[in-house]
Amino acid sequence: MAFCLPLFANHYIEKIEGIVLDAETGKEIIQANVVIVGTDFGTVSDNDGKFKLENQFSFPMRLEISHVGYLSHIEIIDQLPIDNILIRLYRQSVQMDEVVVTGTRTQKFRNETPIATEVITKNDIENSGARNVADLLSQRAGVSLQTSVAGGSNLNILGMDSKYILILIDGQPITGKFNNRVSLDQILTAPLEKIEIVKGPNSSLYGSEAMGGIINIITDKNKNNRQVNVSARYGNTQNNFKDNGIKNGSNNLGLNIIQPLRDLLLDVNVNVDETQKDKSVQQIDIDKVRRVVFEADASWKLNNENKVSIKTSSYDQVDSGSSKLMNTNTDIDRKNFSLLHKTNYQKRWNVNQTIISNNYSRNYVQERPWGELEKDDLTSEKHLEYEILLNKQTESKELNAGLEVYRANYSSDRISSGEQEIISKSIFGQYDIKIKNQLNMIFGLRFDDYNNDYRVSSPRIGLLYGLADKYKIRMSWGRGFRAPSFMERFIDWNNVQFNYLIEGNPDLVPERSNGITIGMDYFRSRKSQLSLSFYSTRFDNLIQDYVKRPGVLSYQNIFDATFTGIELVYDWTFSKRLDSKWILNWVDNRDADNNPIPNTIPFSISNLINFNFLNNFVKSSINAKWVAPYKPQEYDVQKGIYILAEEKMNAYTLINIRTSIKLNDSINISLVLDNVGNYTNTDFGPFIGRAAYLELSSTISR
Repeated sequence: MAFCLPLFANHYIEKIEGIVLDAETGKEIIQANVVIVGTDFGTVSDNDGKFKLENQFSFPMRLEISHVGYLSHIEIIDQLPIDNILIRLYRQSVQMDEVVVTGTRTQKFRNETPIATEVITKNDIENSGARNVADLLSQRAGVSLQTSVAGGSNLNILGMDSKYILILIDGQPITGKFNNRVSLDQILTAPLEKIEIVKGPNSSLYGSEAMGGIINIITDKNKNNRQVNVSARYGNTQNNFKDNGIKNGSNNLGLNIIQPLRDLLLDVNVNVDETQKDKSVQQIDIDKVRRVVFEADASWKLNNENKVSIKTSSYDQVDSGSSKLMNTNTDIDRKNFSLLHKTNYQKRWNVNQTIISNNYSRNYVQERPWGELEKDDLTSEKHLEYEILLNKQTESKELNAGLEVYRANYSSDRISSGEQEIISKSIFGQYDIKIKNQLNMIFGLRFDDYNNDYRVSSPRIGLLYGLADKYKIRMSWGRGFRAPSFMERFIDWNNVQFNYLIEGNPDLVPERSNGITIGMDYFRSRKSQLSLSFYSTRFDNLIQDYVKRPGVLSYQNIFDATFTGIELVYDWTFSKRLDSKWILNWVDNRDADNNPIPNTIPFSISNLINFNFLNNFVKSSINAKWVAPYKPQEYDVQKGIYILAEEKMNAYTLINIRTSIKLNDSINISLVLDNVGNYTNTDFGPFIGRAAYLELSSTISR
């Protein structure tokens, strides 16, 4: 948008000041863009929503104020005073311009990046009623939840379990992947801002494990006012309704404190979650799960060019159970520390340096009811990482480069020599160029060196083309890999209980993937958006367990496969009171012999419908998911591995309902009903039937 200043403009001023607010809530909007139309001169609003422009200006002039998720506003300034401009922005109905970071490692508008990214917004998270990330993702098409024999849940996305999907929290990998998988039920939804999902190989930026895609779990950092948030939830499942009434269930207590102090921002989060399991389900040998999460984040703004952040967190989970033959107790502990320094070097380069320390331990104890110790299995993992990211931007070009070095120490009663170490060195770069306003291209390349055992290169190319302002066409190709895990290489474990051995294979080579994604976005109007994506990925050298000799299992690179799928997403806003999202997913995954791969959901549909009543004081949402028949995997207790089930699961439907009532400006009460139809599958899951949760939350801010 451009204009011409009057030829005889006669007013010159030195300063323009104002504040940007949310038109509905009245809260300050930070990082809002303020630009003088027709020029490149502008600024952004600060942590108080305030902005200031200082220069010599002529007027009349037009200011364009914009922010992600809001409609842009034009403010005409033709007279004094101009030191107290009040700007109110209205929210967009459809989040077409959601900011994403995962696909490119820098902030970009979703409709401007060649890397197709699905976003689960904070509003989606709240409306879902899910307590943890596993429950949240399982509500979506193309996703299934595999519950292990120990009670943890492993996510399966598009036929791939979590060991082929890189799981990140705020851009950093999770330490402690027992059995090569991450149990996403360990990550609570309360402190989250959004989740970004990138499908297809993405090792060019993230290295190992990103061969099938990325799930980036992003915590809420848009907190700048003094706040105290308290929430309490109590729930129960139908399978836990005994003859004598409500006996078991679940409860959750959360506390979040935000305290700004000039250039210092403190954020403390505590969450306690406890769940009673259903003893009638024999596959689950635990009765109770207790989780305690503590997070503390401090950020200092040293000056306009430098910012330092320190974050520490701890996660403790205890699973306990008992039977006539055995008492079990599993203690999982995670401790994380990170130090981040952001600077702008000579106003040309943005430089981010991070030091990360992660510690993980898992202790599994079995004992007889009379006190005799049967098993004491301890596993621990320590990571120390240094990372530097460089970014330089111009109007049409962007360069990203990075260096990563990390050391991992792994010790376990199950591996040979008891302890192993690996040192990894990585370097990567990415070039982003915009040709006019229609074409955007990305070129990326990464090199990884693992302990000098093997070296891997991972290129990527992405293209985005805009057509007639309503269409966006995306194409991307990339290679990915997954390095063999410690367990796969070095395990040396004798399962005395079931009389078999597992031996690692130190000669394993990395698994590789080669994939292409093609997609199109159609912006019908401000209220609706349609996205269609096609993806196909070829996997080579997949690691599979096999019978090395009678009574001995091991691993080898023997499996190739091709994963193909189509995904259709439709966002529609009927009015301020009604909006919805529909997702259709079709998948066809086959091995090298063209046989279908088990645990793949061939077709599924999910939708989320939101209702708002009485000026947003009452909100309701309905989430439904239909899954077509498919062959799942089942756990073979004798072999200790997952095998193909003999029969298909029948088609099923899951429906969740959430209603929240805003009692006043600070108190909210919610009722969540999960699995309204009470669908339960005692063989493969979901194991728990209908569930109800009552939640009370209070927010005090100033």
